[in-house]
Amino acid sequence: MDIMDPEIKNLIYNVLGGIIVSVLTAIYIYLRHRIRSYHLQRLLGFQFRPKVEIRISYGQLLLPPLQNASSQPITHPYIKPPRRGGATPLKGSFSMEHPVSECEVRASTYLASLLGSPGKLRPLLVSDVDASSLLDSTFISLGGPGSNYKTADILASPANMFIRMAHTNFSLPSGQDLPYSCTEDEDHGFILRITPPEFPQHSWIVCAGLGEWGTSGSSWFLAHKWKTLVSLIHPWAYRSGFFSIPDFMAIIRVVPGQDQSARIEAIYRNSKGHAKKVK
Repeated sequence: MDIMDPEIKNLIYNVLGGIIVSVLTAIYIYLRHRIRSYHLQRLLGFQFRPKVEIRISYGQLLLPPLQNASSQPITHPYIKPPRRGGATPLKGSFSMEHPVSECEVRASTYLASLLGSPGKLRPLLVSDVDASSLLDSTFISLGGPGSNYKTADILASPANMFIRMAHTNFSLPSGQDLPYSCTEDEDHGFILRITPPEFPQHSWIVCAGLGEWGTSGSSWFLAHKWKTLVSLIHPWAYRSGFFSIPDFMAIIRVVPGQDQSARIEAIYRNSKGHAKKVK
């Protein structure tokens, strides 16, 4: 004979049901996080471990000595630009030993957010000039070889079978020019990942553009659309989840002033030691 009050019974069922739902929700969130982290590791080409440092290398610049009309050195060459909308700018001048490109600041912000989300990595922002031992590590280089020594190192690596870069154009290692440019209406950049033969446990990654928006737009795409990148580089490896993602290079188109407009124009991947175009 059931002597338990129906209201008490319903209360117990509700509590148990809430506990079960909470446990299942926690399991779902945990598994989704693990799967996301797993695919991101495959794309970036290295295993996430607690307290592993991944460096983001920006191109350090130097302003040469300046003189005024009286041949006196200008010690504070920078001024504040006006706000958007034409408001009167702040008065005063400023000194800066090593200026940094605005596009690389934007790019590093996007990538730091991506790399910090797994909760294990320690993204560090470093100068290409100061990071003398960077090659024996996993790092992301921002900007082209003309402004970033580490990008020049990556593009010169024998593992780079994908792209060459000049100030005004991209080309294949064969010398064939690629049909991408930087204009008022569009800019182009690329995302490159290679595995250096000298340090096969690491990955070297570049986000660089012909113009500043190509650099920051490519970084934004890597940070926010990396799942799309994985699915297009090697669809079968993405669906199965068992095969590694090979080294790759993706050309990114972006509208100047709109990093979020970034989209893929072409993708190449390492196929048996050769660059194969897959899109």
